[in-house]
Amino acid sequence: MKNIKGRFLRKLKTISTQEIMFKEHKNHTHNILTKPEPDPNTVREEGIDHEEMRVQLPMHDVQLSLKVDTQNGPSCEGPESPSEDKCPPGGKHSVVLYTTSLRGIRKTFEDCNTIRFLLESFRVVYSERDVSMHLVYRDELWGVLGGRVVPPRLFIRGRCIGGADEAVGLHEKGMLASLLEGIPLSPSRNPCRGCGGMRFVLCRRCNGSRKVAAAEGVITSVRCHDCNENGLIKCSICS
Repeated sequence: MKNIKGRFLRKLKTISTQEIMFKEHKNHTHNILTKPEPDPNTVREEGIDHEEMRVQLPMHDVQLSLKVDTQNGPSCEGPESPSEDKCPPGGKHSVVLYTTSLRGIRKTFEDCNTIRFLLESFRVVYSERDVSMHLVYRDELWGVLGGRVVPPRLFIRGRCIGGADEAVGLHEKGMLASLLEGIPLSPSRNPCRGCGGMRFVLCRRCNGSRKVAAAEGVITSVRCHDCNENGLIKCSICS
């Protein structure tokens, strides 16, 4: 009987302890769920302001402005305004686009196509200068901008607009159309019948080999002076 009574008392004690622990856990959970929100006045007195804790990132929006010149037409001015001395040869009153037809770097090739598509959508006359087909154009671009610049580079009335990102940005803001006002329109969208839009043809003297006979009846050949380093000459129709 003593053993049975002892086991009964121990079991009763264990049940009472579990009930007390359950009640304490229940009260603690209820206090957490019903905890009131902190008073804003009290929070401010303690030196903590939820509004001040919000991080605000400043928006840096580059604003560009247009100035219309009665002689040279509208020009793009901003924090990085192009200089007048960065004018390519023959580009003071026209549109000049330096591109490359090499597809070794995909992004460069796609950027060239992007600017070309924009200019063709406005149907304006522009001079495209492919640096991969004529090294004179490459040296010309490097000399104007003072460094080994990668195409594309767009010039409008002697001012350097920049690459594809700058041209697309101006177009999205509606400013590219203002910059192109006054530029002659292309009479036709069809490519040139002489070069197919490439602006270069094979040299008729050396047929692209860049070598011609030194004299009649002489086997020795010399460098052809009519074509460039690729054996090409400018198209006589569209250039």
